[in-house]
Amino acid sequence: MSSAGTTSAKTAQAIRMHNEATVRLKELRQIVQSEVIGSGQGTDEIIQLQGGGELHFVNTKNTRAYYLNHEESWLYLERENDGTSGTLYIVRRLPDGRLVTKSMQD
Repeated sequence: MSSAGTTSAKTAQAIRMHNEATVRLKELRQIVQSEVIGSGQGTDEIIQLQGGGELHFVNTKNTRAYYLNHEESWLYLERENDGTSGTLYIVRRLPDGRLVTKSMQD
């Protein structure tokens, strides 16, 4: 595969991972809203980080998720509170412009 083909594939993968992460984060936020109304539990916070970037933290009765975004790099971590499963997506833009993507699920 050519360098342009590899770059294009990495970009497409990064976009797909970002879409999955942000859709899931939105779903968890909706769950938190219903849990807060029903029981007063649940957390949905956005923290502005010194030096730039944001950390989003969502905690439901069953799941917690973290989304860290800084410049063109980001990380999404979701774990079940009982430790049974999790998802990790990492997209990092290197100084030379290349993308590094990693995905792990258990």
